Order: sequence, then C-alpha cells, then structure tokens
Amino acid sequence: MRRVYLTVVLVLMLLAGVAGYLYAQNFLDTKPTMQFSIPRNFGLLVTLYQQGTNTVFWFEAEDGTIRRVQMNSSTGEFDLNVWAITRE
Repeated sequence: MRRVYLTVVLVLMLLAGVAGYLYAQNFLDTKPTMQFSIPRNFGLLVTLYQQGTNTVFWFEAEDGTIRRVQMNSSTGEFDLNVWAITRE
C-alpha cells in the first residue's frame, strides 16, 4: 500500500513539473521583447527622459559630437532620424 501511495505522489509531482515547464515555455514564447543596439561610437549616455510615448537618449562622443536618439517606448523601435550636433 505504501509503495502505491509513493508511486501516486511521484507521478503527481512529475505531472506538476511538466505542467510548470510547459507554462513557463508558453510565457517565454509570448513575452514581448525589445531588442535594440546603439553604436558604441555614439559615446556615453548623458541623459534620457520620457517625452510623450517616446524615450529620448542623449549621447556625447569623445570628439564632442552630441547625438539625440529617440525610441518609441510602446514598440521598442528607434526613430532612424538621429540628430547629430558636431563641435569644432
């Protein structure tokens, strides 16, 4: 009798583990992800702030060039129109 009880408990634990794994995989597959890359030569991030539905990033490169990069916060997509302010 004890052996049957132990077998039932192990089967239930195995089923719970499989169900948890499948649920986790479903969550990972449907979770929204934002992937982006800002070139390293843009320099150091000086500041960022929220502007409406966008996040605005300001960078300063070693040569003094200041760049403004804008990202849509809801989609994670960058505006390809990057401002560059050069210095002499």
